[in-house]
Amino acid sequence: MRFFRTIASIALAAITLAACGEKGGGGGDKPKTPENTAVSIAPDRTTMYRNPFNGWVIYSGLGDGLADNFWEIYDNFPSKVGNIKVSDYANTLLIRSYWSQAEPEEGLYFWDTACNTKPAQRFRMLREGARQRGLKLIFQLRADSRDLHVNACPDYVKTKGAKGFESTTGSTKVWTPYPDDPIFQQCYEKFLRAFAKEFNNPDELDWMGSWGIGKWGEYHTCIYSTGDEKPREPVFDYFTDLFLEIFDKVPICINFHKSIGTGSGDKTDPDSQRLVQKGIDKGLCLTSGAFGMHGYYGTWEKNFIHSQKWKVPIHAEGGWVRASHTLAAINNDGYADWAEVRRGEFDDARDGCVNTMDFRYNSNYTMGETWSWFNEAYDLVQEAIQTQFYRLYPDRISVPEKAYSGGPVSIVHRWNNLGWAYCPTNIKPYKDRFKTAFALLNPANGEPVHIFYDEDAKPCDWTYGTPKSYTFSTSLSGVEKGSYVWGVAILDVTKKKPGIQIATTREKTDDGWVKLIPVTIE
Repeated sequence: MRFFRTIASIALAAITLAACGEKGGGGGDKPKTPENTAVSIAPDRTTMYRNPFNGWVIYSGLGDGLADNFWEIYDNFPSKVGNIKVSDYANTLLIRSYWSQAEPEEGLYFWDTACNTKPAQRFRMLREGARQRGLKLIFQLRADSRDLHVNACPDYVKTKGAKGFESTTGSTKVWTPYPDDPIFQQCYEKFLRAFAKEFNNPDELDWMGSWGIGKWGEYHTCIYSTGDEKPREPVFDYFTDLFLEIFDKVPICINFHKSIGTGSGDKTDPDSQRLVQKGIDKGLCLTSGAFGMHGYYGTWEKNFIHSQKWKVPIHAEGGWVRASHTLAAINNDGYADWAEVRRGEFDDARDGCVNTMDFRYNSNYTMGETWSWFNEAYDLVQEAIQTQFYRLYPDRISVPEKAYSGGPVSIVHRWNNLGWAYCPTNIKPYKDRFKTAFALLNPANGEPVHIFYDEDAKPCDWTYGTPKSYTFSTSLSGVEKGSYVWGVAILDVTKKKPGIQIATTREKTDDGWVKLIPVTIE
């Protein structure tokens, strides 16, 4: 406390000296900067806060493997500590969809009431269930049919003359358009623009998966119409530019790996790092579907992700899938059992300071990764909420208990991040949207009467283990005399309401302003 009072005294003395000799209304000297009182704020280390691009992600899809009672199962899910509600631990619902599910006929989309296909029914069930549980959405789209038993691309695209190639899944032949084919691009762009018109809304969509081309939609093992990789960078530029244009209000992720856009799925390509960095420089965020897999998430991936630490948000998806990978396979990767796989994914995620992690789904839920996390690694589920995902709070704030209308005030504040991930307010969709704010609150209802922004205190700068201190000087010009309560928040300026919840046990208003101390304005 003595340290904070000293800092505040130095800052306030400078402001007071600058004000000497100036005259206020009525011919008297302007009021001197008032003395501050230090307020200690206790952290909340356990609550699961639903903040942007942060936390556990529930996975789902629209195929026949999705149970009709999906929400009933997840609302009464067996865990190590008894039945739990999975959505109480999560922030978002990710929906994996093939283009053909989202647009079964040209111009007919699964969000349209006129679309009554089974995937559309499932989509509406998932969307409404997410709303009821306070979950935002994430989408991963897919236009590549390989390893599927249905075409990921709508039939009308081939009918219009798009060129592509066939592959066989079991005994089923499926067709995939070449990603550089102009008719495919024209049709896909029309669909994506309609999709963005419906979902480019940060109130519902937390972030958007990348474009869905290449094997598994991860932009590797690509087959182009030319038979070589010459279209690789033009296709990369076309889709990155398109997604960034049409989804301008939410973050967009690109899969990062060492064979981006190539015909390979695992060979290191010398140009991959340049292309992924090019996407980041344009404004893309990162995801990988191989966390915990030592062969696919290895030295290249770890070195690259370290170069992006606290610069761009990252989604971590585990690579090992219990329902499709054998015990022998994970043994060969150095894991004795599935509990160790979960630990391997967690360790890779922590090492990469990721923002989000996955609860993947299987229709036989006891074979799914969600079941594994809650029964074989429940302690890691809790640890991620408490120490992996970003968790922001100011441990000390110094504000005056008495100030003067029209006079100066100086606020000293120090911020901490209890999580390894960072708060990505530096990325394009969030830039200038979230700001550190102080307010004079109405003591009767907690509503802000006057709001003051400290533009220097940026949440993206608050990283694990490194507190950041600020001295914020402002004027109470236009503030009426009376009694107020000081409040602090990380405000969403588009709504003038707290947009990133502060992790403290201290009393908050209904909107999320943290109450500090009463103040009298004379």
